[in-house]
Amino acid sequence: MKTIKLKSFYAAILATSLAAGCILCAPAGSLSVQAKSTSSIDKLFAGGKGTKKNPYKIKTLKQLQNIGKNKTTLTKHYVLVNNINAKNKTITNIGNVTMSDMMSGDMSMAFSGTFNGKGHTISNIKVKQESEEVGVGIFECVTGTLKNVTFKNVTSKGTSSSMVAGDVVGYAAGAKVTSVTLKGKNTVCGVNCIGGIVGGGMGATITKCTVSGTTVTVNGDNDFSTGIIEQCDVAECGGLIVGGGFGGTVKNCTAKGTISATGNEPVGLGGIGGCLQCMSTISNNTANVTINAKNGHAIGGLCGYAGVGDDGDGVIDAPATVKNCSVTVKINANGATHVGGLIGTGLYYYGMEDRFNVIDCSVKGTINGATTPGTVAGRATGSTITSCTTSVKVDNAESSEKIGTTSRLYMSGDQYEEGTDKAAAVLLNNLQGSYQGLFETICQDEYYDIWRNYAASVVGESNADATVELLQSSVTSTLYGEEAVEYYANNPDASPMFDCYLQEDLATYTIDGNTITGYDASGAQLFSHEYSYVEYNDGGGMIPMYIYKTDDADAGEFTYFAFASDSPLTTYHSEFRYGSSLDELTTWFDGSYAYWMAAGITLNPSDAMIDNVIRLFVIENLSE
Repeated sequence: MKTIKLKSFYAAILATSLAAGCILCAPAGSLSVQAKSTSSIDKLFAGGKGTKKNPYKIKTLKQLQNIGKNKTTLTKHYVLVNNINAKNKTITNIGNVTMSDMMSGDMSMAFSGTFNGKGHTISNIKVKQESEEVGVGIFECVTGTLKNVTFKNVTSKGTSSSMVAGDVVGYAAGAKVTSVTLKGKNTVCGVNCIGGIVGGGMGATITKCTVSGTTVTVNGDNDFSTGIIEQCDVAECGGLIVGGGFGGTVKNCTAKGTISATGNEPVGLGGIGGCLQCMSTISNNTANVTINAKNGHAIGGLCGYAGVGDDGDGVIDAPATVKNCSVTVKINANGATHVGGLIGTGLYYYGMEDRFNVIDCSVKGTINGATTPGTVAGRATGSTITSCTTSVKVDNAESSEKIGTTSRLYMSGDQYEEGTDKAAAVLLNNLQGSYQGLFETICQDEYYDIWRNYAASVVGESNADATVELLQSSVTSTLYGEEAVEYYANNPDASPMFDCYLQEDLATYTIDGNTITGYDASGAQLFSHEYSYVEYNDGGGMIPMYIYKTDDADAGEFTYFAFASDSPLTTYHSEFRYGSSLDELTTWFDGSYAYWMAAGITLNPSDAMIDNVIRLFVIENLSE
């Protein structure tokens, strides 16, 4: 099995924006602006000077759009002095940030001033994504403040290239969005980070916002048939308040509406937010939501996924606090996983799962068709649930299971860079536990039907048996080392097969901290040594390996362990080699270890683990 490398473009642009914090967080006056005379700008509005004390006045739809006239107008301060009825006109987004701008950290075309609605309403308005823009929203991108305003009957349409889509704000980067109401009949659609008030948020403070009469539509298709569920930037992150929120906070918000996913395997759907990740506190939110998403992942009445762990700086922060939230939910999700009445799951992010502590929350409603759902959380590794009340029917029966069960992760595209010391430390940490041989286990006759069913799903019933035989024989050769080298030299037309069994009488092994201990089939200890990371080898076009070595002189063939980046957390198994010669261990088709690659699965694996690892091996290899 190959090592899975993940990539989340949404997370990448957020990280880029965060790295450019001097731009995102800079005061308006420090931004690069085009020179415009004060008098010429004054004429665009109904009075005022654009300062905090004397903001420009907005009376008409044209004046509203003039906020996005140029870089200077985007930095000013505004107040709405009466209601505006747009009469179903399609307007131009306020702000114009392109993907090129985002990747370079240039947010100068975002709205960085203040817009105070003074309790007035802007109604009957349509907005669509414009060429090259990162997303869509009445305010396409905001780094400033939006407050005290109501929007009514808004239609916002993203495209297949949208990274964010919101009825009110497309992308809120370090912005403050306070006391914003969305009511009437509202729709917003897109493929990534789709929200009623905010599409995508990075370090945004979203408070006292209200949504009603709103339908969020998540478009696009994914294929996680291997069992690896990863951030994909398509059919991802839909919420009534915010689609995808990273950092910042969401507090004291109320939402009522529907979230519908149109395609295959959508991820990250929730009543308040599809994603509320890396937020230390999420509190006092109320949602009444219907979520329709067949065979999706990370779905919850409050949020699809949330939590805090290691955000990439090497520091493990305390779990997020989710407190005093109340949800009424109806989830229709046939075959969906990571489904919870409140929270779907934590995200596997920088080598660990984000954690959340749920306190004094309530959930009522129904969950239909989901796989092993929880009334509070679908998966909650390292998390706690305290003083929560639930009244949730799962497939028409009252359930008391607050946390669901699944051996699968929902994984971020952001992990520690391959080959770094930190990645090596995370890998060893994720390999902690006891193991037995992978293919010695899953190639047993009792699991044949699982192999055959997954093979048939790709190649058809008539070819399934032959395909299983081919797949299993490719990893269960009895030839390795010099014997295999000689055989393939004498038989150049033979298909190369690997021996993926444990060797040197090793039957089981345990990794405890930096100590690896091995046992034979009778349970007798073969070795026990402490290992240190020494180097990363790119695998020479095969499988990259992290090399660990013991200084014990008597280690023999267990002097070096070379692990691929697979772990039971990420791919349900481990792949590795061990031996006395580092040079030969990093050579695949010559020497003592040629045509050999051991693999392990956790000791006494569950049926779900067996099913997952066979599915991954069969689907992944056949799809290639």
